[in-house]
Amino acid sequence: MDLSPKFRGEKFQCPHCQVLSNQTWFDINTSSDAANKILNHVFYEYRTKIHSHQQEAIAAFIDRVEATNNRHMSEFVPVGFSVATCSSCSKISLWVSQEIVYPKQTAVAPPNQDMEQEIQNLYIEASTIVIDSPKGATALLRLALQLLLKQLGKSGKNINNDIKELVAEGLSPKIQKALDLLRVVGNNAVHPGQIDLEDGRDIALKLFHVLNFIADEMISKPKELDLLYSDVIPEETQKHINERDGN
Repeated sequence: MDLSPKFRGEKFQCPHCQVLSNQTWFDINTSSDAANKILNHVFYEYRTKIHSHQQEAIAAFIDRVEATNNRHMSEFVPVGFSVATCSSCSKISLWVSQEIVYPKQTAVAPPNQDMEQEIQNLYIEASTIVIDSPKGATALLRLALQLLLKQLGKSGKNINNDIKELVAEGLSPKIQKALDLLRVVGNNAVHPGQIDLEDGRDIALKLFHVLNFIADEMISKPKELDLLYSDVIPEETQKHINERDGN
């Protein structure tokens, strides 16, 4: 199922909060409808207080105003301009000629949901600027990595030392490579070194995948295994296994 933003889509994955949510649209057509509904609502509230012949005159006037609104609303709301408001976060996306122009779209997957919310927020913020500022996005992802290491039980103060500790604890070489990849590139975004990030959009886009990969391997998969273990293995058997292993 394609969840990406679609013009006039009733529901899609919000480019701000990444939640699959309903969208309320505003454009030249809905603006005319909204204005006309207000007019009619005011009249229907007022009609109980006036004579029938006055009601007919006001109804005729409203018909003329509605026709005028439909003809001239483009002077206030440009043709081809639309706004979608997310029902989840209330933020808007702007569309011109049926194409989204804000926020800028990238091929970035949503953040791993097992990461703490602050890390997810940094990930999403980085995704909104990666097209215009790959360096800025990379720097944010480096900070996200720092917080992720803290979530994993490390200090979060020195990324290199935290990785060293994980390696000493038996960290998988592939995860170590992913950590160092994000660390080294992130360091170059903050303190320029040998990696050229002047046009590093492709590199920055890959780093989103790297951060999700680390979270998946270090948090999500162990979490899934723990849940499966507790659901399938009886408590008495778990106790015997722990005694066997000296736990």
